Amino acid sequence: MAILHRLDPELAPVFTVRLPVDLNDIDGARKQRAEMLAALGVPEPSSTVAHSDQLAPGVDGNPDVMVRVFRPTGVPESEPLPCVYWTQGGGYVLTAPDMDDTWCEGLVDTHRCVVVSVDWRRAPEHPFPAAADDCYAGLAWTVANAEDLGIDASRVAIAGHSSGGGSTAGLALIVRDRAEFSLAHCMLIYPMIDDTNSTDSSHEVTDPQVWSRASNDIAWKAYLGEMYGTEHVSPYAAPSRMVDLSGLPPTSILTGELDLFVDENLIYAQRLMHARVPTELYVYPGAPHAFDRMVPGAAVSRQFFADRDAVLRRAFR
Repeated sequence: MAILHRLDPELAPVFTVRLPVDLNDIDGARKQRAEMLAALGVPEPSSTVAHSDQLAPGVDGNPDVMVRVFRPTGVPESEPLPCVYWTQGGGYVLTAPDMDDTWCEGLVDTHRCVVVSVDWRRAPEHPFPAAADDCYAGLAWTVANAEDLGIDASRVAIAGHSSGGGSTAGLALIVRDRAEFSLAHCMLIYPMIDDTNSTDSSHEVTDPQVWSRASNDIAWKAYLGEMYGTEHVSPYAAPSRMVDLSGLPPTSILTGELDLFVDENLIYAQRLMHARVPTELYVYPGAPHAFDRMVPGAAVSRQFFADRDAVLRRAFR
């Protein structure tokens, strides 16, 4: 079923002419994405934010993980700031490690915080648990080096969008279960958390101009490898499979009414509340996947940014 005719009027002109991304050819999709980003141009780096690339030691014999640390200029590292540990999306398969630099700079400017962005390994070359291991390694390094990075370790929030939101939800579960440190907040932006592709909304969204059922199926197959379609899928890969959600940090979920993931996001939010996890849920009418990135000036996108920032301000109190 198509959803383009139900889009918010400010979003429709962009999404209806958007070129489809064909994940049947992952290499081709990566090239297409790189060409699109090149055509948009690279924004000038912010003069108010400095960043540096660091290597975090891999866990359990895995390779080191690159993390990019963003910090407001003019703030001494002796002054500890709150931190957002950021995981970008890409359906677990698409790669563009610089894509979210402007997003991260915006968080630094808005919240006077440190942002640490992790560059995780992509499938199908590196199926689960590669991305999960990389995300945990980068976060563990961030917490362990909080003093040197000028981070207040008691105010670390993890956040991510799309598959990065799925990785963030899985990361919250890993942190809970390993119990090596704690988190102030977990922000999930239209997270990809259910590998079964079985909800009503997952059947409803078929338009190739948005993240569709077909793309979702291909991406999960690439990420899960031999586990796909079995009962052996780890809940750290597909957090909707976790039976016990108790003990997780306060969580916010922000999603679109017309997102493929909206049903799995709503179900997860309800289950978090039943597990007595402090939970905030925001659903944006007429909004498909990645609406805030495609049309950031739309009223619904501006509301999304306002809600995102209000959540982080509360998390960092």
